[in-house]
Amino acid sequence: MLLPAIPEAAVWAIYFAPLVAFLVIVAALRSRPLLAGRFAIGAIGVAWLLAMWALDTSIGLGGEPADFGVHHWVSLFTLDVEFGVRLDGLSAVMIGVVTSISLLVQVYSTGYMAGDGGYARFFAFMSLFTMSMLGLVMASSLLQLFVHWELVGLTSYLLIGFWFHRPSAAAAAKKAFIVTRFGDFGFMIAVVLIWVNTGTFDIAEINHLAHAGEIAVPVLTGFVLGLFAGAAGKSAQFPLHFWLPDAMEGPTPVSSIVHSATMVAAGVYLLLRFFGSVEAAPQGVRDTIAFVGAFTAIFAASMGIVATDIKRVLAYSTISQLGYMVMAIGLGGYVAAIFHLFTHAFFKSLLFQGAGSLSHATNTFEMPLMGGLRKSMPITYWTFLIGSLSLAGIFPLAGFWSKDEILLDAWTHNRLLWVIGTAVAFMTALYMLRAIFMIFFGEYRGGAAPEHGGHASHPHESPRSMVAPLILLSVGATFFGLFNVGGAFGHFVEGALDPAIRHFEFEVNEIVLVTSTVAALAGIAVAAAIYYARRPESSMVRGALGPVPAVVERLYYVNEIAEDGVVRGVLHGGVGRAAAAFDRYVVDGIVNGAGVVTRLAGGVLRRSITGQLQAYTSLYVLGVVVAIGALFVLSGGVLERLAP
Repeated sequence: MLLPAIPEAAVWAIYFAPLVAFLVIVAALRSRPLLAGRFAIGAIGVAWLLAMWALDTSIGLGGEPADFGVHHWVSLFTLDVEFGVRLDGLSAVMIGVVTSISLLVQVYSTGYMAGDGGYARFFAFMSLFTMSMLGLVMASSLLQLFVHWELVGLTSYLLIGFWFHRPSAAAAAKKAFIVTRFGDFGFMIAVVLIWVNTGTFDIAEINHLAHAGEIAVPVLTGFVLGLFAGAAGKSAQFPLHFWLPDAMEGPTPVSSIVHSATMVAAGVYLLLRFFGSVEAAPQGVRDTIAFVGAFTAIFAASMGIVATDIKRVLAYSTISQLGYMVMAIGLGGYVAAIFHLFTHAFFKSLLFQGAGSLSHATNTFEMPLMGGLRKSMPITYWTFLIGSLSLAGIFPLAGFWSKDEILLDAWTHNRLLWVIGTAVAFMTALYMLRAIFMIFFGEYRGGAAPEHGGHASHPHESPRSMVAPLILLSVGATFFGLFNVGGAFGHFVEGALDPAIRHFEFEVNEIVLVTSTVAALAGIAVAAAIYYARRPESSMVRGALGPVPAVVERLYYVNEIAEDGVVRGVLHGGVGRAAAAFDRYVVDGIVNGAGVVTRLAGGVLRRSITGQLQAYTSLYVLGVVVAIGALFVLSGGVLERLAP
């Protein structure tokens, strides 16, 4: 430990720094956009410095939880709500990732969003999102985590739909919000289920009870599956994956933070935080998690091969890599999952920012309109190449080390999943090097004209505010995989687990290493043959595959099934009509009926108001007589004597 142990107040300051930035921008800086951006960067910078202090403290503790207490918030009958911050190996890594990526993205945004009419609003939303994500990864209580989970969903909706005047962006924001609600409903059920059966929201206590066998198997099964439902929504796992590609309608800095390192990683983090419960769940539950992750990985990778929009290629890549992580968790690979989440955050954020740099120069994300950009955009080219090779798992870049940890777990526990994971490694290298050859090699194909008119500009390198984060992220994409050589990273993050389930040992398996490397190099070779040497031409390959490319390009008709079949067919069909009838005849009937009864009663009573004092006096006397008679009947035992 290089510094003294961080106090709890300083850890809370990591959370409150971006919240203060949001409040100050909204209250005072909306009309001063440049100052708003600088203030947001300053606040995140403070949070990052404190996060590095927290990480230093956690390293000194060996990843074990820091001794911070909980704070009572509210009591309601038997419900006691407490909140606090948890600092251990897992949360320290996530706090470092969130603040680092957020800081670099906000610096990048000063160039990318320059001149945008919503500049101040953008930085306000980004600050609020960062606060929400920090609250999620620091939470010591399940209820506290759930509150910030929903805040992350809300702020991602605001950021995806930032350009709300575009119908496509507004539709993408609604789609992301609604689709993730399905998973969040399962998460909410899990929250209620575990509290009803254990009486606690404390995450450490829930994991301890699960590991000790003090939670009934059906309850634990429902709880873990509910958590997995929430994770599948946020981390875009099949069948709730289809919102993420459309979410690319948001500004590219949003994709660089929300859809690479933070929101989409929240589902993986949730399963990692409750890894003790996942490990204690029945084998069938863990197998379900592993196979859903593996299927998502290869399913999304196939769509990345045919996409032509570079941001959508990266979106499918994100879904695929998240599937890798989920598969690892189902296989018991806690360290492999968090290690890949850590390295993926840096090279995927780098790639999204590289895509934004390309768009800045060409006014398009369509790869067929680019080409030949390596000479005019050398920094973007080299950093994008580093990110792509790291994602492909090429030695010695960061992705090589973390990807092989996952494949090693698959080799050890399930050879079928290892085969799928190795196939995904081949496909990942294929679609990323396809992008490299289409974008940076050959002749420039003209780009696109600006949205507001004019001619396409000559391609040029992006400003320093955009290329500086690219360079810094490329350092992480190159070297951060070395943190686990020898197992130091693994032993550190295992400090967050119960000692009984810490079983990580650093291991090198020659078969896994060689096959994954050969698969990645084969993907590169195929991409070079088709998209660089053009032997064979891509059109010939497409023709040889028959109807398969068309089906994949239509995304296996998942959108049609979801939107036309489920939404329009079910919700707008029988279920929608039944809901409308219930609303019209039952809800409106009760409300309208109450109004009719009130109006009729008022009409009757209105006639009794004559304005004559004698009539009012007579009614008063009659009321007194009735009241006295009622008291006599009730207190004199008259009813008892009349009863048979």
